Amino acid sequence: MKLIEIKNLTKSYRNKVILEDISIDINEGESVAFLGKNGAGKTTLVEMIAKINKPTKGDIKINIDRNIKQEIGIQFQDGNWPSGLCAADIIEFYITVFPNFSRKKFDVLDDTFEIKSFFKTPLNRLSGGQKQRFNALLSIINDPKIIILDELTTGLDMELQFKILEFFKQKIQKKQTLLIVSHHPEEVETLCSRVIIIDNKKVLLDKSIENVKKDFGSVRNLMEKFYKGDLNEK
Repeated sequence: MKLIEIKNLTKSYRNKVILEDISIDINEGESVAFLGKNGAGKTTLVEMIAKINKPTKGDIKINIDRNIKQEIGIQFQDGNWPSGLCAADIIEFYITVFPNFSRKKFDVLDDTFEIKSFFKTPLNRLSGGQKQRFNALLSIINDPKIIILDELTTGLDMELQFKILEFFKQKIQKKQTLLIVSHHPEEVETLCSRVIIIDNKKVLLDKSIENVKKDFGSVRNLMEKFYKGDLNEK
């Protein structure tokens, strides 16, 4: 089933076109990586899918009957929280908001994300890696149908990278749809079934991971070819 239908999407800021006439379909249960250079519009695209940014032209249709915003969990690279709040405050608030989230569920998730190690630290004093872990946890506490992760493992030590990647690898096997923005080829190969490269405002390449490995050997080889300017296929 087509879960996300993006048709003739264009996004401009003032007089600068970021994305132009992009059309993409994403099926329920797919795990898709958006790759490309910094500033290519990858984060802008997933923010529009998450309904926190609006297209200039075109349409994004999400085929979910219930409240769409409650069915999309997004992990931002940074979090903007009111001064003085800590992770404990946010967790307690989410427990009151979402009936399917509880202290017991948080305790289970903390085995992976290790939030309790900075539970009472003001959020604006967290390191980049701590913010990544906390934001990633917030993206999945409501068991949304669509999970969006932006640079998931940036700033994490190797042990936490393995733990969190394995967590999401197991989680997306339960029919959730995963969209990631990443600069880490191995992360993409671990989590995703499909790669989309955005370049010069357009979709340059859209392939399954299986075909990427068949044609290029690995996602890393694909991206090396792309950054050298030798990738010309769509």
